[in-house]
Amino acid sequence: MTESPPPARRATESQSHGDKRRRGLLPIALGLLALLVGLLFLALSQVSLQLGDAREELEARLAHLAGRPVHVDGSVSFELLPRPTAILTDLRARTGTGDDAQLLTVDRVEADFALLPALLGRAEIRRVALVRPELGPATGIDPGAAPGRAPPAEAQPAPPARVPDGAALGKASGDLRLFLVRFEGLRELDIREGLARLPGRSDSVSNINASFDWAGRGSAARLTGSAVWNGQPVRLDARLDRPLAFTEGENAPLRLSLSAPALEIGFEGNGSAGEILQLAGALSLSTPSLSRAIDWIGRENAGVPDFGALAIQTQIHLVDDRVSFGSAALDLGEDKARGALEMLLPRPASNVPTLSGTLAFEALDLSRFSRAIAPAPKTALDFQRPIHTDFLRKIDLDLRLSAKEADLGRTTARDVAATIKSTGGVGTIDIGDMTVLGGRGDLRVTVDTSAPRADLIVAAGLRDIDMKSLKTLTGTAMPVVSGRGELQLTLRGPATNWGEIALASRTEAKLRVRDGQLAGVERGMLKTPGLRPIDSAASVPEPFRRTDLALVGVGPRLRIDKLSIVFDEGEATADGQIDLRNGYLTMRGQFDPTKIEASGVSNSFTISKPIGFKLDGEWPKPTLTVSASDGPT
Repeated sequence: MTESPPPARRATESQSHGDKRRRGLLPIALGLLALLVGLLFLALSQVSLQLGDAREELEARLAHLAGRPVHVDGSVSFELLPRPTAILTDLRARTGTGDDAQLLTVDRVEADFALLPALLGRAEIRRVALVRPELGPATGIDPGAAPGRAPPAEAQPAPPARVPDGAALGKASGDLRLFLVRFEGLRELDIREGLARLPGRSDSVSNINASFDWAGRGSAARLTGSAVWNGQPVRLDARLDRPLAFTEGENAPLRLSLSAPALEIGFEGNGSAGEILQLAGALSLSTPSLSRAIDWIGRENAGVPDFGALAIQTQIHLVDDRVSFGSAALDLGEDKARGALEMLLPRPASNVPTLSGTLAFEALDLSRFSRAIAPAPKTALDFQRPIHTDFLRKIDLDLRLSAKEADLGRTTARDVAATIKSTGGVGTIDIGDMTVLGGRGDLRVTVDTSAPRADLIVAAGLRDIDMKSLKTLTGTAMPVVSGRGELQLTLRGPATNWGEIALASRTEAKLRVRDGQLAGVERGMLKTPGLRPIDSAASVPEPFRRTDLALVGVGPRLRIDKLSIVFDEGEATADGQIDLRNGYLTMRGQFDPTKIEASGVSNSFTISKPIGFKLDGEWPKPTLTVSASDGPT
C-alpha cells in the first residue's frame, strides 16, 4: 500500500510561500499610500488657494436669497476638514422694499460646499446655516451705508402669481413663491437662535431653530423646527410636494403639524396657490381655551370670552377667503356636536370674519356660555365686573343649533331649537321652541353694542308650564304652588355690568295660572276680619280657579298693576309693590264674595259687600289684615 505524502508539511510550506509574497507587497502598499496622502495634501493645499472664490459664491448666493446686496462687516475664514466650510461674521442685508423693507443681521454664516467640486476647484454650496440671525423693520437704515455684493441679474425672481388685494393668505403664497425662486439650488437652510420682529407689531418670534430642505423643482420641500411665540414654545413640521407647482396654481400634496401649549393644528391634504389659494383635506384643531389661543395667536383686542376647551375634526375646503368645514365633529368639553360650518375670512371692507352653519348636540350647556360672558356675581364687588360683549363687534355669526337636552342654568330644557346671530355689533340668541318646566317655551336675548352703551333685551315666553317647577327659576318659595301657567317676561336695560342691570333695567311680566293652589291663604281667611300672619310653608294651600298677575318696574322695585285670584267663594283683586332686594311686599285690595241664592226665594240672591284687605311684610311670611264687612245687603 502506497503511503500518501504528509499533508501538514505541504500546508506549512504553502503558507510560508504566501507570507513571503505578502511581506513583499506590504512595503509597496505603504509607499503607494504615502504617495496618495502626499498628493491629497498637495491637492488640498492647492484647492485652499482657490477657495477664495467661495466667498464670492456665498455672498452672491445670500444676495440672491435676500434679493438685495449683502454686507460682510466681519471676518471671512475657511475650513477644509472635515468638510469644505466657509464662515462669514457680522453680515447685513435688506429684504423687501418700501413699507415691507426689513433689515437682516447675522452674527455668523456657515456654508458647506460639496467636496468633489471643491477638489476640482468649483464652489458648490450645499448648506447654509445662519447663526443668531435677527430680522426686523429697516426703517431709517441707509441701504447704501456700506459696499456689498449685489445679487446677479439672474437672481431676480419672476413676478409672483396675482393674489387678491388685502388677502393675507394670498400674500403669504406670493411670498412663498418669491422665496422658493431665490432659494432654488441651495438645498438646505438652517437657522439657529433666530429672532424675527414683525412689522407694525410689538410681537416677535424668538429662539428660532429651524431647517428648510428642498432639492429644487419637482422634489418635496420640508420645514421643521421650533421657536418661541408670545412666551410659548411652538414646534412646526410641514411638507409640501412640488412647492413651485403649488405656488403656480397646480394641485400638490401638503402636510402640516403645529404644536404649542395653547393650540395644536394638523392638516393633511392637497392645495394650490395660483390666482387664488385653495386647500382641501383633513383638519384637526384642539385648544384648552379658545380665548387664550386667539390671544396667543395675536389677534389684537379680540375679547372672546373664555368658553373653555375646543376640539374639531373636519374636512376643510378653502377657496380664496371662503372656508367650508364639512362633516365637522365639534367637542366643547362635555358638549359634543356634529354638523357643517362655513367661514368667510376678514375682508378690507368689514375686517371681521363671518361664521355660519348648523350644529346638532346631544347635550348643550348654555349656562356655561352665559357664565363666560356675564359671570354671576358672588360678592358686592362682582356687581361692577364688566360684561364681555366686545367680541360681538369682532365677528359676524349665523348659527343654527339643536339639542336634545340643554342646561339653562336653573333648569333644563329638551328638544331645543335655537339660532345665534351677530352682525354690526348686535348679537341675538333665539330659542324658538323648547320643552321646559313641563310645558313649552321660547327665549330671546339681544345685546346691542353698536351704541356707546351696550343694551340688553330679554324676552321669554312659557306656555302650559307646571307651576310646581317655577321655583327652580326664581330660587325662592312661590305663592302659587300648583296649576298650569303661562308667563310672558320682558327685561330691557344696560348690558354693562350686573349692578346696572339690577338697578336700571325695566321689567314687565304677566302671569296667568289656572286650576292651582295658593300657599298661605286658607279657606275663609279673607272673610274673617282681623290681623293674622301668613306662613306659606305651614298653611294648607287654598285651591283657586284662575290667577292673573301683571308686574312692571325699574330695577328691583316692581309695581303690581294687577292681581286677580278667582276662588269658588269669590274673587280677590289687589295692587301694590314689591322690592326684590329684601322680598318686602305691600298690597291693598278687596275680596268680592260670590253671589249666594237666598233660601226659599226664587231668583233672589244675597250679595255681600266687598271686604278690604292689606298684605305687607317680607315674603314668605307677610301679615294679612282683613277689614270688617258691613254684612250682606
